[in-house]
Amino acid sequence: MRRFLILRHGESEWNREGRWQGWVDIALTPRGEAQARARGVELHADGHRFAAVHSSDLQRAARTAELIAEILGAPAARSDIALRERFGGEWQGLDRDGIRAGWPEELAAWRRGELAGPPGGETDAEVLERVRAGLAAIDAAAPDGPILIVTHGGVVGALNRSAGVPPRDPISNLGGRWFEWDGANLRAGDALPPLAEEPEAAIE
Repeated sequence: MRRFLILRHGESEWNREGRWQGWVDIALTPRGEAQARARGVELHADGHRFAAVHSSDLQRAARTAELIAEILGAPAARSDIALRERFGGEWQGLDRDGIRAGWPEELAAWRRGELAGPPGGETDAEVLERVRAGLAAIDAAAPDGPILIVTHGGVVGALNRSAGVPPRDPISNLGGRWFEWDGANLRAGDALPPLAEEPEAAIE
């Protein structure tokens, strides 16, 4: 049984603007980098060590993983396209008002959990198939021990739902959960506590 700690990346420029990012490659804000360092410090202080660190290939996740790995003294983070965010289709780049203006019924259905994916985007099933294949490949290649995965809120949410975790508020930046992997399926473990002290927003 392999243990994965699967985290969302730090705050990005479009997180701050409230835009749907999907596969658009947006950088972290200075606050996002500070969040990543803070999570790395907390994981190190709690005694967590990882056999490998992997991330989405999108820079907001890859940079988060790089910063955490440096603090932990872990192997250099490796990026993988299989771990990237859900493809957002026609909603990528839009904020909530823009999506509501163009797709009011679809947005309402999405919020009720009745829409499998955004218009022209990936469905939950497609995201899970892609991510599970990526995790299987990582598991097969890594040495024994827990693995840190830095991905995106949409991915963490889809994994939570597939593991039977009751829906809650959106995944916070650097939020995440421990999972156990049996080679084919994930079993949900403990959620990671929020950052003990949110980095100062003034550095933005």
